[in-house]
Amino acid sequence: MKPAAARLLLLGTASSVRRLAAISAGVALGVGMLLVLVGAYTHMPARDDRIAWAAPATPWDADRPEDPAPTDSTVLTTFATDVNGLDFVTLVAVASTPDTQVAFPGGITPPAPGEFYASPALAERLAAVPADQWSDRYGTLIGLLPDSTLQGPSQLVALTGAEWDVLASDPSAVLQEEFTQTGGRAASLTYRFILAIGAVSILVPIILLVSIVSQLGAAERRDRFATVRLIGAGRRAIAAVSALEMAVAAGLGALAGLAVAAGLGPLAARIPINGATSFTADLAPTPALAIGVVAGVTLLAALTAWWRTYRDDVGAPGAVRERAEKKASAWRAVPLAAGLAVYALSALGAQAGVLGSELVMVGMFGGFVVVALGIVFAGPWLTRVVSAAFGRATSSATGVVAAGRLSRHPRATFRAVSGLVVAVFIVSTFAGAASAIERIGEPGPEPGALDDGAVIAWLDEGADAAAVQGAVARVSGVETVVVGHRAAVADDNRVVLSPEDARAIGAVDVPDASAVLVDALEMIAAGTGLTDADAVAAPEPTTREDGLEPALLVAVTDGSQAAMARAHTAIMLANPSSLPPTSRAQFAASGSLEVTQELSVMAYIGMAIAIGISALSLTVSTVAAAIDRRRTFGLLRLSGMPVSQLRATVATEAAVPLGATLAVSAGLGFLVAWVMIETLGNGLTVSWPDARYWIAMLGAVALAGVALIGSFGLVRKATEVETTRFE
Repeated sequence: MKPAAARLLLLGTASSVRRLAAISAGVALGVGMLLVLVGAYTHMPARDDRIAWAAPATPWDADRPEDPAPTDSTVLTTFATDVNGLDFVTLVAVASTPDTQVAFPGGITPPAPGEFYASPALAERLAAVPADQWSDRYGTLIGLLPDSTLQGPSQLVALTGAEWDVLASDPSAVLQEEFTQTGGRAASLTYRFILAIGAVSILVPIILLVSIVSQLGAAERRDRFATVRLIGAGRRAIAAVSALEMAVAAGLGALAGLAVAAGLGPLAARIPINGATSFTADLAPTPALAIGVVAGVTLLAALTAWWRTYRDDVGAPGAVRERAEKKASAWRAVPLAAGLAVYALSALGAQAGVLGSELVMVGMFGGFVVVALGIVFAGPWLTRVVSAAFGRATSSATGVVAAGRLSRHPRATFRAVSGLVVAVFIVSTFAGAASAIERIGEPGPEPGALDDGAVIAWLDEGADAAAVQGAVARVSGVETVVVGHRAAVADDNRVVLSPEDARAIGAVDVPDASAVLVDALEMIAAGTGLTDADAVAAPEPTTREDGLEPALLVAVTDGSQAAMARAHTAIMLANPSSLPPTSRAQFAASGSLEVTQELSVMAYIGMAIAIGISALSLTVSTVAAAIDRRRTFGLLRLSGMPVSQLRATVATEAAVPLGATLAVSAGLGFLVAWVMIETLGNGLTVSWPDARYWIAMLGAVALAGVALIGSFGLVRKATEVETTRFE
């Protein structure tokens, strides 16, 4: 076909230009988000490597001398998580010799005892509160940790200097010859997988949107295509014209997506990933990847448009305007079953330890992609099965017309809702993953729980409990300081308290006895969702025995944040344990640390994107179907069918395939999420989704309704007498 003829065929009207511009805009937005996700995925191992020094270079249980002597070639380190309010700090204490030969992270000078380095975000927070509420715990700030030692700008990290003898007495201290240089990439495997399926979650709706828009363009130009066919153009020529149209529109949109990604990068960098926000450079894909994404999206758009136009034989000459599709058989479910099999086998291989992490990622990611596309491929068959049952059950004019359309065109009718069906699958996958994450929040009220204003700390072995108690009692805002002792019975983790002290820290139903046994761990975990106990067990009477070893200290404050922070600091200074003090709210928040809350945030952002693109696809597809059937609708209108029934027919044709596949896609989404979390979640379990999932689902249905209502005006316009006479 000559270029001039192709240009006239594609750009002959203003509506054609507007439609291509809309395609380019949609592709630009999708490609921009896709590039950000690809950049985040590829840079995540490097982010892990930057903070690797804050983890031991040797296993925690590695053999080390009973009393390691200081040497210039080794350092002693302890690793802990400190907390102030709900700000969690990675705390690394290091003891070294003055002439140490060990290279410190970022090339910094080793801190002396009583000195510390802080990340910029931590230094900013420390400066905002009085020293006795936070910074006194670490000593004197001597500098900032460089960006090369941090995952991102929001990370809170402190590297403190310590006396060698103090750390040598800590059984958790690690003797190492260098700081770790390679991050725990397995720990971020779940995040990398989430980011990878997030990219697919954007790419699949984009492909469906391009396919549906191609259908709309073909429907608008059906008469012109038919004319071209009559004068000698073949199916391949028409398909090539459609492919060229989509290649140009998608290519321009993909190139614009580079600018969109540059604009989205600083905003996306504020979303926490694996415990911290990101530097903007961590979300920028390499030039090779950017070129690959642009070329890949353009090629996919062109191939999709070519195949759709060629397979449907758009513009085929002849008197029959509407031809039945080839029967959709059960074989269309084979790709879906194959994807589930690959996904499951990869998960089993990971749990059996026969596959490395990268192979697991490739297998599960590939399986997920095949499942997502398999849903689209199997949808027409399921639509045909359900429509046959619907046709036998209905007797209304609307139902009969809709059932006829569904049985003759299961592919076309399912294609109208395919974007939304895939979105529900993706939403359910994300929601299932998010349900495994314990969300940060205030612990609920629970009788017998630790007092909300109390700070609890475990005492070091051999600690002078009386001295620590006296130091903390002098802190402003502290009302009571209680010391609990280890029970005399072996393997009994409860502590011995006086009845008065037990009541002071929050215990209820305390028996009258000389002493009682209290489960302090159960008291602190109560109401946080991190314990399986239905209620806090009441203290049991015991006989007080002298000489019991001190186990823990509880400082009950007036409940103010300042008093709790001062008590926390005083305990750390008087009792430099490797386990910092904590409150019940902080203990509850720690349950969501690391594998964390941000998965939930990312999940629902992905949901919004998928549902938005899919609602647009449904609108375009419904409009295309109305244009494609304007002759049939016009004849029905002339025969006396009201416009309201035609609108009901359009709605029914969307509702039947949507209802038939919605539950299946949601169930498959949760199945995929369950397998993923069981394989990659490090002990997490999928639970019932929260209210946000149901809000998202209702939003999807509401958007589908809006999309259908938006097409009703076109139904009336396409069935007017003048239009029907022209047809």
